[in-house]
Amino acid sequence: MAHPRIAHAALALAVLAAPLSGCARKSAEPPPKTEAFKVGLVFDVGGRGDKSFNDAAYAGLDSAKRTLGIEFQTLETGEGADREAAMRQLAASGSQLVFGVGFLFSDDIRGLAQEFPNVEFACIDYTVKEGETLPPNLLALKFKEEEGSYLVGALAALLSHTGTVGFVGGMEIPLIKKFEAGYRAGVAAVKPNARVIVKYAGSTGAAFKDPTKGKELA
Repeated sequence: MAHPRIAHAALALAVLAAPLSGCARKSAEPPPKTEAFKVGLVFDVGGRGDKSFNDAAYAGLDSAKRTLGIEFQTLETGEGADREAAMRQLAASGSQLVFGVGFLFSDDIRGLAQEFPNVEFACIDYTVKEGETLPPNLLALKFKEEEGSYLVGALAALLSHTGTVGFVGGMEIPLIKKFEAGYRAGVAAVKPNARVIVKYAGSTGAAFKDPTKGKELA
């Protein structure tokens, strides 16, 4: 079931994007301009240009701008210590919906949702603690990431001539372990006896922005 507050935000976006051509007007004057829905987004570690997580988030915003007519603002947090300050800036400056891209935003975005009850918040890969009740204006966005990595694992097994394939993860945490599990399952579905070598770039968020380390491990 859709979260009611976020559903309202989504409905607002859809209404702004709805064509007006079907509503005939007696006057030749153009229809009044509707104020665009304002969205703010704070990038995860690595920032825009990572050709991955952050770039996908930006592509979604750009698509929403073209198809729904939203306005958006993005901020990068450098080393990540100022995630809370960046989201606070967006919420205080008029953004009606603020996204945190990544589980590292979980604690900060929860506090801000309580502080700014009239602003909608959404966090990708939000870490929901056992027994936790989210504020009504906060949506935890989760994905079945293991399904995508299952397909990658199956493809790797199909292309392998040696029966040995590898998986290189960023930060070694339960979330990325789900990617690993899906990858292993995909490999096993195609070549049950294949060997899977697994390496991780690190145990902190910095692992997500160290392509040199990833290349070395591969």
